[in-house]
Amino acid sequence: MPANQCFWCKILTVTLLGAISVILLVASLKYNYQWALTQEHIRFRKGFPSQSNWLASPDGTLKSYLFNVTNGEAFLNGTDSKIKLQEVGPIVYHIKGRNKMINQTTDSITYEKVRYDEIKFDPEASCSPDILNQTIILPNFILFGTAAKFHDWVFLVRHAFNAITVKEPVLVNQTIYSFLWNFTTPVLNSLSTYLPNLVANCGVLHNALKRKEEIYNVKIGTKHGLDNFFRVNSLNNKTYFFEQSNRLKIPRHEQAYKYCPIELADTFDNSLFTPYLTPERELTIIAGEACRTHRLKYTGVVNHLGLAGYRYIINDNHDESSCLDNSMGIKLYKGMFDVSKCLFNDVPAAFSKPHFYYTTYNWSEHFEGLFPNSIDHETTVVIEPISGIPIEERYKFQSNIPLPDMSGYSREMQRFSEMVIPAYWYEYVFLHKTANGQKLAHTSLLGNYV
Repeated sequence: MPANQCFWCKILTVTLLGAISVILLVASLKYNYQWALTQEHIRFRKGFPSQSNWLASPDGTLKSYLFNVTNGEAFLNGTDSKIKLQEVGPIVYHIKGRNKMINQTTDSITYEKVRYDEIKFDPEASCSPDILNQTIILPNFILFGTAAKFHDWVFLVRHAFNAITVKEPVLVNQTIYSFLWNFTTPVLNSLSTYLPNLVANCGVLHNALKRKEEIYNVKIGTKHGLDNFFRVNSLNNKTYFFEQSNRLKIPRHEQAYKYCPIELADTFDNSLFTPYLTPERELTIIAGEACRTHRLKYTGVVNHLGLAGYRYIINDNHDESSCLDNSMGIKLYKGMFDVSKCLFNDVPAAFSKPHFYYTTYNWSEHFEGLFPNSIDHETTVVIEPISGIPIEERYKFQSNIPLPDMSGYSREMQRFSEMVIPAYWYEYVFLHKTANGQKLAHTSLLGNYV
């Protein structure tokens, strides 16, 4: 080929490639890549980074805090009018969970949430490396819980209870390990041999971290739209907590139905939320450990790991005014809710925020040593709003034993009449770092970020 013809061939080729590049550039300006990635995200296909990261649920840290009674003898003999409490903690465990896929269609997935696959004590992160071997003085929660359960039974029942428990102390000296993992009494051990449904080991972590069945079915796919991505269809094939099924018998007039937090349909399981969140979007999450739901309240934008996230707190101001406002007939203060049907041995129990923060209970009438505040005791959730992926979660709850008038019981037990005894509180924190301390990469709709 002559040299001049070769030259013009090159010019023509370059011109054509340039024209094609310009056409592709113009076309790409009209193509919304973020929207395309969003569509793939809500399809939640096998092998897509969002599903892979979700299956390997992030590591978590469980921090437990107990309340040591420092003036037990002085309170019981009447010298002191209030119980002096000393907070002991944190007692730290690293928790590893996962999500086990059972079935997936284009419109939904069914999976088992395995919350506590691995549990490991961290002595260095705890308040003391040997904290589990240290002893503290605690109220006898087994004794008080059982007594509270019998508070409105006939006098003969209380009289028999006093006879059976005559040697049971109202305050017990236990190692922290025993209280967390192997807390029992001689009477309870004896009764458990005759009553098969009675749990003899009342260690709080022994029971709280037991594996229980949690099989979710949630919406995915473009058929349901962005707003319904990962909304719950059912939990264990039900749209309500089985443990709370008796509460469904409440007459369903508008107010009772609206504020009774047991309906699960269209809530979230906390692991993923809908993309393109707005501050006005209503979010309700499932709290499996408490057999209820919580509504989230948007509080503003915060920076976390270099990302702008929406910060939420739990906002249940109205829920406790209805079906969860009493525990086995014992009226609860606002800011507390009943968990008696969700825990073991079916005794009165209530959750609140730690140190009774944001409750109407006048705890200072009965206790010293509590310091409720929003920074230490408020539950917070931070969500990356474009992807709907949570990037920081701090769940904080306190377990309490509400007591009625203890008339009819021993003189020492009567000293605790109409108290709400704090048993312990915990903070469950989702970590977003690797084992070597580096930031953990997450997948957003904008690509990978670190």
